[in-house]
Amino acid sequence: MVKTRFVKDIKEGEQVRDLFLVAGKAQLMSNAGKPYLTLALRDRTGQFEGRVWDRAEEIGKRFERDDIVEVGGTAIQYQGRMQLKVNDVQKAAGARPDLGDFLPVTRHGIEPLWKKLQNLVAGVADEDLRRLLAHVFSDSPEGETARRFRQAPGGKSMHHDYIGGLLEHTVSVAEICRFLSAHYEGVDGGLLVTGALLHDIGKVEELSYEGTFDYTDEGRLLGHLYMGAEWVSRECDGLGGFPPGKKILLKHMILSHHGELEYGSPKRPKTLEAIILHFVENMDAKANAFTEAMADLREGARWTEYSRMFERYLFSGKFE
Repeated sequence: MVKTRFVKDIKEGEQVRDLFLVAGKAQLMSNAGKPYLTLALRDRTGQFEGRVWDRAEEIGKRFERDDIVEVGGTAIQYQGRMQLKVNDVQKAAGARPDLGDFLPVTRHGIEPLWKKLQNLVAGVADEDLRRLLAHVFSDSPEGETARRFRQAPGGKSMHHDYIGGLLEHTVSVAEICRFLSAHYEGVDGGLLVTGALLHDIGKVEELSYEGTFDYTDEGRLLGHLYMGAEWVSRECDGLGGFPPGKKILLKHMILSHHGELEYGSPKRPKTLEAIILHFVENMDAKANAFTEAMADLREGARWTEYSRMFERYLFSGKFE
């Protein structure tokens, strides 16, 4: 079966039969003591809830979370949101469909962003730093880190939470840092851009993204700041002849880029490059989260739902 209908296009009362990714699955008990299934069904355009009221136990045995399934049911409105009253679910047969139909993807395109990243690498004048970056972001078939970096989201849910989100966020931060390196005196531009390109490299292993976005066990236990700093340290050592001082400065930028201890930074930024990186990274994450919140506004609404990132409601800036 080929996917033809997407979440954003489904209307109330419509009979639906199409493919969706199971982003969540739970078997619960109704007030009458009857089991039912609640499902989070998604594709690249959004997510909605599905509920299986009849034959819940039987149907629930057919699939698991992260499976792509063929779902049949009726679209209804419930508390202002679209919901699917599900009458049948079958695991999709044949080859696994393209995940790009089921998970959101950067609107800027993977290939154009990758070209921008390669231009940023080529623009680093310092030979040691450029050699490190060229090794990390190699286009060779053995470049597994680069392949995963192109695929990874920027986060599970807070910002840039889509395929290619890590690449988009990294390029944006590095381009802003490149501009600021010429704006402020005393900035080591090569070090700042290199730190920007590597600041979130730990997310490649902190997150899982072959299905629904989630954290790996290592990611939950260690976090991407520590994982990224250790990873960069190993890469520098593996190159041979990489200056120890530059390695320390890069590790400091990675470990401190969240800025404050209460936001997960093991260290607060103590160099000019680390300070600039922290504020640019934070600004880019916040601007993206705001833009995504505006994109999710209900039709006719001027205020968003409560935002966990901003700890407030956000205004669209539009009056009637």
